[in-house]
Amino acid sequence: MDKVELELGQTILLELEEECLLGELQHVGSDRSFIRLANVRDMITKETYGTQTYYNSEIRNIQIIASDKAKMQSTSLSAKNPASSTKTNQLTLEKLHDTLEQINNYVFICQTDVKYHDSIKYLKKQRLLSIAMEGIEHGRHSSSPSLLSIGTQDSIYIFDIIWMKITEEMRELLCHDRYRRVVHNGRLVKDVLQHKFGVTLGNCFDIMVAHIAIHKSTGKTLEEDYSLQACVQSYLNLPEKFFDLNVTFSDRPLSDMARKEAAKHVAFLLPLQDFFIHEIMLEPFYSSCSKYLQSLSRNPDFINSLADLRNKDCEAIEAVGPVKLGVNVELLDVGDEKNEQTDG
Repeated sequence: MDKVELELGQTILLELEEECLLGELQHVGSDRSFIRLANVRDMITKETYGTQTYYNSEIRNIQIIASDKAKMQSTSLSAKNPASSTKTNQLTLEKLHDTLEQINNYVFICQTDVKYHDSIKYLKKQRLLSIAMEGIEHGRHSSSPSLLSIGTQDSIYIFDIIWMKITEEMRELLCHDRYRRVVHNGRLVKDVLQHKFGVTLGNCFDIMVAHIAIHKSTGKTLEEDYSLQACVQSYLNLPEKFFDLNVTFSDRPLSDMARKEAAKHVAFLLPLQDFFIHEIMLEPFYSSCSKYLQSLSRNPDFINSLADLRNKDCEAIEAVGPVKLGVNVELLDVGDEKNEQTDG
């Protein structure tokens, strides 16, 4: 905690052994051995605890939200080397609150009733969907796929596919080309849908593939953990304990805790995709656009700028290079779909 620049009034995201808390910094001990937070709220359960004191020995990680509530500064209290060149994009407090609201306000559907039809009607109006499934750890060999979760920019819908299977409307959302889908480790999802439900999953942006490609393109040692939890922690700087890895999705009736955990698995897919595409993959293209945009405005001479404006073959156009992704996807060495089907 000594390395963290603490100021009274800051909003603190605090990670303990079993909890993840949000609160306002009210006091720092003279020897910096403890801190006191006001308006403490559990990020997972939404319970409030008022004013609480936390000691250095029980704090695993602190994330400080700047006073303008626009930027977050993260400092790990672990013994790991904090120096890392991994590009990150911490969620603002407002975005974090919105995401937590999405998770807590999930819509759970277990039959084709009015709630189901209203949800499908809304989902059909969307174009970008996040997709996750629970109980598919072994692909087509999984004994009982449990849930299909579909997320949008502002809502999360959880379908109980043990009770209602995959309906025709859900099939359209999963297959039709009009939708753009985001998944994590999509080969498990595709395998289950194809061999358990006869559904051919359409084109998807796979978060895990992007994560691996980014690491390979930067020459980093690839960790063995490709999980969604690792991606969220690495790129969005959320605490490690944000996810509960011990939740069971096969029990019926399904607990609220399990439903919220399923909601978490789709809540961060769209923010991760946006970050990967616009902050990493298209970064060279945006850089090229920025140079072109400034090519005229940075010319202080009125006459020269007028001549440049009238010149269709100006230097700025000539300087535009070919589009290159910020990630070399060829490094992935992923076999094509035909080979996968043959192997299966």
